[in-house]
Amino acid sequence: MSDASLSLKEFFTHDHRRCDERWAEVEAAAQAGEREVEKEKWREFQSQMLRHLRMEEEVMFPAFEQASGMTGGGPTFVMRSEHEQMRGLIAQMSAAADGGDYDELVDLGDTLLMLIQQHNQKEEQMLYPMAEQTLTADWSKIREKLIEY
Repeated sequence: MSDASLSLKEFFTHDHRRCDERWAEVEAAAQAGEREVEKEKWREFQSQMLRHLRMEEEVMFPAFEQASGMTGGGPTFVMRSEHEQMRGLIAQMSAAADGGDYDELVDLGDTLLMLIQQHNQKEEQMLYPMAEQTLTADWSKIREKLIEY
């Protein structure tokens, strides 16, 4: 199934799973003691995660806020706050990887994974269905912007 055929909820949920898969690759390399592979997989995960956060914050959230009128304190406010927490952990993880401390990278990754799981559940169960309903008429244009990422 191509990204072009997915609904809003499917599109973002699918991207969540891609991020999960990238992290699983980091963990597998760590368990195998393959430090160079782990570092490469970490960079892929980091890139995928930051891309996902940008797609939401730069495209979907503003479109949803404008269409719904929910600004300042709505669900996207909470999601942005959690994104900042994730970025903080990702920055710590990057510093650990750059310093060659792969045990710290994986330990911080466990914390990030817990935060991501809770966050994704909120998005997939509440925000995405709300956004999908609100943005139905504009979804094809929004999806085109997202695919460019």
